[in-house]
Amino acid sequence: MKLYTAPTSPFGRKSVIVAREHSINIEEVNCNPFNSDKLSDINPLRLVPVLQLDDGSVLCDSFVICEYFDSIGKGPTLYPDLERWAWSNRMIMGHGLGDASVQLQLQKVLPAEEQSKTMMKRYQERISRTLTLLEKQVLALSEGEVRIDKVCVVIGLGHLEFRHGGKWRVEAPKLSGWYDDIMKRASFSQTMPSA
Repeated sequence: MKLYTAPTSPFGRKSVIVAREHSINIEEVNCNPFNSDKLSDINPLRLVPVLQLDDGSVLCDSFVICEYFDSIGKGPTLYPDLERWAWSNRMIMGHGLGDASVQLQLQKVLPAEEQSKTMMKRYQERISRTLTLLEKQVLALSEGEVRIDKVCVVIGLGHLEFRHGGKWRVEAPKLSGWYDDIMKRASFSQTMPSA
C-alpha cells in the first residue's frame, strides 16, 4: 500500500499514526499537493492523504483511510463503542484544529497583498475557541486507551505548534501537560513534522 502524503500534513500524519498503531506497513510517498500530477491522477481533489491499495484502488481523505486501517489492522480498535458520540465530537475538534492551523499557515505564506486579515483573524479565533473547549475535556482525553480523538487532538496541536509556535500552551495549560505526556507514545513522537 502506498500513502501519498506531505511531510507537514497533519492529516497525512494522522493516517501514519493509525497505521503504526495497528502494525500496518505502508510506503509513504511524499508529494506537493499544489503541483503533483501523480496526485491529480489518483485524486482529482489533489489533496493528501491518499491511500493506493495493492489492487490499484484508491481511498481519499484521512477519515476514510484511518477507518480502513482500523478495520484491517492488529490490536484494539481506535473507534470503540463506549462513549462514541463524546469521542467523535473530540475527534472533529482535533481535526478542525489541524485544519484551522493549516488554513492560517496557507494565508501566512501568500504574498502580503493576497493575504486576508479577515480570514486570518477567523482562523485564529477558531483555534482559540477550540483550545478552550479541549482544555475543559482534558480528563476525558486522559482516560482509556488510545482512540482516534486522541490522535486527532495530537495532530491538531502538533501542527499548531510546528507552524505557529507554542503560544497555545498559555491558553490551554492542562491540555499542554496532556500533550507532553501523550507525545511519549512512539507513534506520536516518531511522526512529528520537521522543517
